[in-house]
Amino acid sequence: MTSRRAVGVWGAMAIAAALGAACSASKEVGPGATVGATSGAGAGSGDAASTGSGDASSSDISVGIGAGGGAASSGAATSGAGGGDAPEDACTVCVEAGGTCTNGVCTIIDDDGKLDAGTKSALEGGGNGDASFRFVYPYDKTVFARGLLPPTLQFEGSSASAVYVRITGASYDYKGWFKGSSPLRVPLPPKAWEAMSLAAGAKDPIKVAVTKMSNGKVAGPISETWTIAQGNLKGTIYYETYDSPLAGGPLSVGIMRLDPGALQPTVVKKGCGNTCHTASADGSTLVSSTGFVLNSVSYDLKKGAATMKVQPDQSFTYGGLYPDGKFLMSSTNYRTWAGLPSRLYDTKTGTKIPVASWDSKVTNGGTPSFAPDGTAIVFNHEDTGGGHTLATMGFQKQGLVFSNLQDIANDPTYFLGWPAFTPDGKRVIYQAGTKETFETNDGAKGDLFMVSPVTKKPKRLELLNGYSGNGSYLPANDPQLNFAPTVLPVAVGGYFWVIFTSHRSYGNTLASLDNNGQNGKLWVAAIDIDATDGIDPSHPAFYLEGQELTANNLRGFWVLAPCKEVGQGCKTGDECCGGYCYEVDGKVQCQPKPDGCAQEFEKCTKAADCCDPSAECINGFCAIPAPK
Repeated sequence: MTSRRAVGVWGAMAIAAALGAACSASKEVGPGATVGATSGAGAGSGDAASTGSGDASSSDISVGIGAGGGAASSGAATSGAGGGDAPEDACTVCVEAGGTCTNGVCTIIDDDGKLDAGTKSALEGGGNGDASFRFVYPYDKTVFARGLLPPTLQFEGSSASAVYVRITGASYDYKGWFKGSSPLRVPLPPKAWEAMSLAAGAKDPIKVAVTKMSNGKVAGPISETWTIAQGNLKGTIYYETYDSPLAGGPLSVGIMRLDPGALQPTVVKKGCGNTCHTASADGSTLVSSTGFVLNSVSYDLKKGAATMKVQPDQSFTYGGLYPDGKFLMSSTNYRTWAGLPSRLYDTKTGTKIPVASWDSKVTNGGTPSFAPDGTAIVFNHEDTGGGHTLATMGFQKQGLVFSNLQDIANDPTYFLGWPAFTPDGKRVIYQAGTKETFETNDGAKGDLFMVSPVTKKPKRLELLNGYSGNGSYLPANDPQLNFAPTVLPVAVGGYFWVIFTSHRSYGNTLASLDNNGQNGKLWVAAIDIDATDGIDPSHPAFYLEGQELTANNLRGFWVLAPCKEVGQGCKTGDECCGGYCYEVDGKVQCQPKPDGCAQEFEKCTKAADCCDPSAECINGFCAIPAPK
């Protein structure tokens, strides 16, 4: 019996200075240093919360599982608008959260019994005891995805002895009572967060209302709304870190990997010079500097990051990898020290590949990046812009032919760097900053922008950067601290997803420009798939839980995991080398192409290949935009 279902530098520096920076300098250009770290969601939150199922029998709370198509049955995910790739039965998750589930309706209360009935009643009644009480994290109107660690709610205002959290939506109603803390932080219970994220529909924003008690006075509720994208974030993020306890503590340098939803990162490489990296979109290849950052190296990620080739120069440093990792375009001047011309290199042999269509047109191309489908390249066009211009060229892998050199963005004031294509190849996200280092420490400023190579009309990503109206909605009023964006190569839950580094504050846990501006952190934001010139397609960003809290975490490259062969277990088609994942004889595995249309995340060449009529074929996979 066979059945099928979707499963679901710059910087010419003296060599001595470079060597000194490589292992000890507390800078982000080249290896840097920060001190100490803790890891995991909600680290440093003190006694902000205690969890437990409490007396669910007394609750009037109901969570409608799957309302709005938000959750799938056990096993594979459903496809279609509002569908997701939830890996577990939503009722099972509800029960694991301490609730009960009857006829698809879940009842959840988080109450450990530490608050008396009078306190709880007062909290439910609300009050105005603290005018300074407000959210400082997460941000209002954030778009989260499924499969993430829960956010830690963080607040401004006086300390609290007790907190009441109520989260409601069209299909659920959650109540949680917690002991307070100073400063006030409330980590949401993981299983309750998971149950809520599975229950939330694509058109069902959730409202989060919080009330606190301090010295007998009640303040709140204060509230904001979030949206849950209908899919689990995929892939792996490779980033560089300094002073990571996992990589060796103070003065350590390394490259880490972190999967969305993981409790902590894993060390990929460590030691002096293992920085200045990029990774290929298919997750097969990593390149970086090495040996006091004067040499560079390629690693095979399919073989435990085994060394493939060590280069005697910086030709691999910040190289723009082709999606399959077989070759790269070297980066020049901006972000490297040697001043080598930008040329194509084989990542396995280190051989320079002559390409007349590039070599005759471009000498210096900074921070280059190929489109996820490999049909274009974008880079800082140093030859004409001196750091202030981005350009693209088309690319054909067969014959290695570049074509149609064009400048797509120019800013006479700001330096433009870190360009990255969206999965459909229609837009480029990049940083515009005040320094040629393309970073935001040491007094530098920078925001992220988006531009179409066709219309060439740059648009600042207002909500991602922290702007609202004529000001900033960020609690510390600290926009212009963002850089180094990369984009997940596939759409998930109706959105594109960008990861970037920022020196902004993280709620009441980390101050703006933490550690004298040397500690960067990784943030993630959703981008609407069908962007229109002049309209901001971004959403407020969220802190990537799981990264080490006090380490300096920079330049996350978001790639897919290496693909799986037929017969290997999978959840969705984009995990498979052939592009299809479905159930055969009770086993959900990568399979050959079946008859019929393609489900969400399965392989396509055009939108008509996809089963859902609203789907688009993006980077070779069926993707369903979020409903408007």
